[in-house]
Amino acid sequence: MSTRPGRRPALEPEVERRLLDAIRAGVPMSDAAPMAGVHASTVYRWLERAEQEQRRIESGERARAGEKPFREFRDRFMRARSEGKAQLVLLVRKAAQGGQVVRERTRVVRDPETGERVVQTERDFAQPDWRAAQFLLACLAPETFGRAAQARIEVAPAGGGELPAVEVSGEGIDRLAARLAEIRAEFVAELEEDARVVDAEVVEGADD
Repeated sequence: MSTRPGRRPALEPEVERRLLDAIRAGVPMSDAAPMAGVHASTVYRWLERAEQEQRRIESGERARAGEKPFREFRDRFMRARSEGKAQLVLLVRKAAQGGQVVRERTRVVRDPETGERVVQTERDFAQPDWRAAQFLLACLAPETFGRAAQARIEVAPAGGGELPAVEVSGEGIDRLAARLAEIRAEFVAELEEDARVVDAEVVEGADD
């Protein structure tokens, strides 16, 4: 690949194929580029030139023929990255839904009525995974389900009435969760202390 002024940039088809295959598989650019045999900085320069040309066109200027290869490469690059993300989303969604065959056992038995040998197949299916669903929600809607999402905690005053909701950031949520865990541990310890029973026998005698 060359980016020197005055030359038409060229990326060998096999090099581009390896690069886009790696990007589609989710490999970071820092690794995908060397795998394809090109410098990551070169790919970034191509993408930046394509972005600059796109902004020129959107501002009303005429497209430059010399920048067309950069724009076409950027289109293929972005498509490969989007396809990779879509494949991963489908995998996580399948894990969340469950139903995939995780184990299959085949055995040959004899039918007690006909005496014929019959092949029986038993399959175990994956159960729905709520953790995969939670992860997918956090990625697709971080403003609502992500760790950085703000939480509204409503505190009711002891004397009745209402207090305004308190906005707590993601960091505040972590501190609050840690404090709640401490309180719970202290509460459990108190319950265990109260639950201790000492066996005793009271004997009433005639003598004081």
